[in-house]
Amino acid sequence: MMKVNDFLKYTITLNIEYENYFSLIYDTKYLLEARLGSDREFVAKKSIYANCRKRAVQKAVQWFWKEFKGALGSVHKTIVVDDPHGEVVYNEDFACNDLGNKYLSEETIVRVIKESDGELFRDVSEGSENHPPNSVKRSKRRRKLSNVIAPRMTQTPAGTIYYRTTVVPQYSKNGKILQRRKVKNVKLASKTLEKAVREISRRGLDRHEQDDVISSEVVEENFKEAA
Repeated sequence: MMKVNDFLKYTITLNIEYENYFSLIYDTKYLLEARLGSDREFVAKKSIYANCRKRAVQKAVQWFWKEFKGALGSVHKTIVVDDPHGEVVYNEDFACNDLGNKYLSEETIVRVIKESDGELFRDVSEGSENHPPNSVKRSKRRRKLSNVIAPRMTQTPAGTIYYRTTVVPQYSKNGKILQRRKVKNVKLASKTLEKAVREISRRGLDRHEQDDVISSEVVEENFKEAA
């Protein structure tokens, strides 16, 4: 029964391999509307209703497995869901693995690749039933960069703050580096800059900030004691 909010119509196209179609008949399942195409594949269409394309794709996949139980092969090799309402649009937030951007028709794939201006290209990977390929993928993986919010401090897009603390100060003598400075990024519990500054001081993470370059006298004394 169609829900009240499932008012948008979508069309599922099934491209069925020749052998798979007759296997279906042997199992007493029939697609009376299927027609044999020029490439020896049977083509059938089914209408489906949903409130958005993402939901339509979800319902299409569920229907496919419930109806045919794997008799027609992998779903990503068999079905295509159209985009009659223009919901598949490229922008900076376009996610190739979003269900609403999968199982695209040839027409939609060509259009969205053109819209991306080189950012997207066709996904031709084989995939599997548990991990089907996307219709398109990015030419290079996007990196979500952290923002520098203060000296030595960065904040990720998720809001986590890291402090670049000096683990071992740098030792030098007469302009020659005897021991290089070692640093590491420490994750802070604080979510604001003001609280982060207090946390850094409380945890002593800034204890070496003024000691990155130790005087030659201190270095010599340390080496004497070590000897």
